[in-house]
Amino acid sequence: MTIICKYENYEYGCILTTYDKIKNRLQAENVSISDTTVRPRKDIFLFDYDCVNEAVLNALVHNDWAITEPQISMFEDRIEILSHGGLPRGMTKKQFFDGISKPRNTTLMRIFLNMGLTEHTGHGIPTIVNTYGEEAFEIEDNYIRCTIHFDKYVLDEIVIRNVGLNVGLNVGLNKTEKKVIQLLIELPSLTSIELAEKIGVTKRTIERALKSLQEKNIIERIGSKRDGNWIVIK
Repeated sequence: MTIICKYENYEYGCILTTYDKIKNRLQAENVSISDTTVRPRKDIFLFDYDCVNEAVLNALVHNDWAITEPQISMFEDRIEILSHGGLPRGMTKKQFFDGISKPRNTTLMRIFLNMGLTEHTGHGIPTIVNTYGEEAFEIEDNYIRCTIHFDKYVLDEIVIRNVGLNVGLNVGLNKTEKKVIQLLIELPSLTSIELAEKIGVTKRTIERALKSLQEKNIIERIGSKRDGNWIVIK
């Protein structure tokens, strides 16, 4: 499978491991903008993660693997998830949008069910339709493409905040702190070790920078140390 914004090839690996890698990548890409002027704080995400995850699962289970593997393409304003083979034989578009479950790969579906990664309820497509509408799907005889457009407000804020960082938003920060912010905007899932390697300083220096930025309410940690992400909130 391929994600276009940064080419990554996931061929010739375990499909469950591949799915886990894709899921982690999508979580890292899902930037959020936080409004700290209201309580509770309001977080607006680049895309609805549950919808994209459902689209990926459907692409894996319903893809005609005899043709080729499904593809995930990430552009600057959208994600496209494409599976090959069109609708399963005998399924209508109405049944598809109603969430009628008729997987092309029953064995693969059973594996995903047993792993607790999906359900046999068919709620995935209605979930996407309720958020993005039926127009999110392009259904042809030989493929199905699901397009998830990014939130325009978040896109605009990312541009504004990046410009702000470049023209002086980070006045009063040291060089390491400035580099940490810039890297976390691009890759919120970076660990202290990865940040240290990219910047060329020690892990201890990064830990001090992260603590300082948190105390200044510039960054915040969401989730656990192992699976969480950093968000730049200022």
